[in-house]
Amino acid sequence: MARTIKNVAIAGASGNVGARVLDALLKLDFNVTVLSRNSKPFPAAARVKVVDFTSKESLSAALAGQDAVIDTTFSPEIETPLRLIDAAAESGVYRFITSDFGLDPELPGIHDMPVFGRKKASYEAVKNHAAQNHLTYTLVACGAFLDWSLSSGFSGLNFQEKKAFIFGDGNNVVPWTTLEDVGIATANVLVHPEETLNRPVYVHSAFLSQNQIFDATKQVLGSEGWDVSYNDMKPLLDNALADLNAGRISASVFEVQIQYCLATKALAHPWAKDDSSLLGLKEWDSEKVKALIQTIAHK
Repeated sequence: MARTIKNVAIAGASGNVGARVLDALLKLDFNVTVLSRNSKPFPAAARVKVVDFTSKESLSAALAGQDAVIDTTFSPEIETPLRLIDAAAESGVYRFITSDFGLDPELPGIHDMPVFGRKKASYEAVKNHAAQNHLTYTLVACGAFLDWSLSSGFSGLNFQEKKAFIFGDGNNVVPWTTLEDVGIATANVLVHPEETLNRPVYVHSAFLSQNQIFDATKQVLGSEGWDVSYNDMKPLLDNALADLNAGRISASVFEVQIQYCLATKALAHPWAKDDSSLLGLKEWDSEKVKALIQTIAHK
């Protein structure tokens, strides 16, 4: 019988994902403690504990009495999530949700990508603790962030300059989830602890190819005047990995790895098992996607 979860600690609550998870937790009336490096303002309904993320002792003390911990931190280093997992196990936390929020962690090749090294280390750590009955875990696989990818240009589409950088042939269909939907699904994991026990959960707002998103964009912004390029992603991946190995670190080095996965059916495709309805999500139709594009393009 799964334990009822009421007290929840969250790390990274000021970030893109964390802020949405925090909002969803509060709407579901969890007792929420924000773990923060400093006393920055958070919603009044959340309790804030200032912790030293470099100290397992500081984290363990902050996690006393917590039923669940959600890691939404996104820094590149691996030590913080591992320290948080160890502290949770030491403090008797029941459920740990790792900072995954990406592609299917069970697919061969995903966690072999250097960009996902942090996610891989966290997954191995929670599995090891679960095997020793120290805690239980859940990972949230959501594909790519739909709204963030459109607004940041990560989707390959530049609305202002009307440029489209297509990954491969653009036809690979993959899961896309908005940040708000990621927050809702993550909070609802804790409402369904038995069904989400010791496994990844798989959610989406929409299953779309890059070409389908581009077609929707042209319907919103017009089809004339676009500068479109179709790009073989393998040489770009090889160059990115070479740069990484040579210590030439940039955002694009990491972005290309993920974009390569999104173009590759073996690494990214619609979920065989989907937990969206269990976790409170409804699939978006094309009109809702176009409305999102309209909103982002005219900000």
